[in-house]
Amino acid sequence: MSHISERILINAPVEKVRDLVLDPAKWSIWYSGLGEAEEIEGDGGPGTTVKHSYLMAGVHFPVTTKVTDSHENSDGSYTHRNEFSGPLSGWQTWDYKPKDGGTEVVAEIEYTVPGKALGKLADRLVVERVQQRAAHETMERLKILAES
Repeated sequence: MSHISERILINAPVEKVRDLVLDPAKWSIWYSGLGEAEEIEGDGGPGTTVKHSYLMAGVHFPVTTKVTDSHENSDGSYTHRNEFSGPLSGWQTWDYKPKDGGTEVVAEIEYTVPGKALGKLADRLVVERVQQRAAHETMERLKILAES
């Protein structure tokens, strides 16, 4: 499994950021490489399943994302977790914490590339860099959207 971690400070309250990320119809607006939802079952909370596509290296791949956890914490922060399957499978945990009058967003992503040795080699040479760049772009896009 490969691991990506990314964080950013957004000058908007946790509630505004949370409302953006809980709406699966808006995920493609801020999540880099993610296509518009083709099918949504649920309201964005736990149990929600979304079928969409993910653009990687110029190719659209089918992806299914399932929200496994979404809750407010006692300190005013918010946690959102999902699992995804397709050519890459894995999970993502997103934490939204009040900080300096805004929201610190921390994303932890783990994924597996199919295939044994060839999959690991492709991951090291290409996929990992592409995914790290996409995670950074995703954070920047979420920041722009939440602050507007």
